[in-house]
Amino acid sequence: MQISIIIPIYNEEKTLKEVIFNTQKVFAQSKNDYEIILVNDGSKDKMREIISKISDPHIIAIHHETNYGKGRAIQSGVKKATGNYIVIQDADLEYDPRNLAELTQLAIEKKSVIYGKRDGKSGYILNRLGNKILSFICNILFFSKMSDIYTCYKIVPRELIQSLNLQSNGFEIEAEITAKILKKKIKILEIPITYTPRSFAEGKHIRWRDGYKGILKLIEIKFARQN
Repeated sequence: MQISIIIPIYNEEKTLKEVIFNTQKVFAQSKNDYEIILVNDGSKDKMREIISKISDPHIIAIHHETNYGKGRAIQSGVKKATGNYIVIQDADLEYDPRNLAELTQLAIEKKSVIYGKRDGKSGYILNRLGNKILSFICNILFFSKMSDIYTCYKIVPRELIQSLNLQSNGFEIEAEITAKILKKKIKILEIPITYTPRSFAEGKHIRWRDGYKGILKLIEIKFARQN
């Protein structure tokens, strides 16, 4: 079994090396083969230079000349991926890659879609409230029981995620992936994870307008004739 870990990157020179190291460590100890797909989404820091110095046959690098957004970075990674399952890992330190050992194993054993569920008690109150609202609207529209649709940790079979025809450029990709999976009547299993949110001063990117775009995306997919 091969796992493809997609890491969207935008100006994360302070944290990327540690994220890569921890991700390598987790999957090197697993029974599964893996590839790490770094998608540098038009970073303006030293990201290209840092990535060019990484020597590891498990790592594939993609560079966008323009900053399109997390969604476009994920799309590029999905197109390049060859693994049986795709894992999304952020390039900051909010999500600990050590959680991925359990999540990927569960996905393989249950042949299912697995989401890493945050506790909802950490981080900015408006961000937490926004996620609750988005999850609530998602549940109303798709008759689901999701509690954290904007989690980064999504482990999805490659053939499934490639069939979704993803279109979102920004953070609304989180709503799009979830809505399209649920619209296919596929169950998503949520597993608790550790989560250490960073501040805007530390580089947090998501803003309130991204939540608004997410709501529109959920509604769009709900009433679209095709996925």
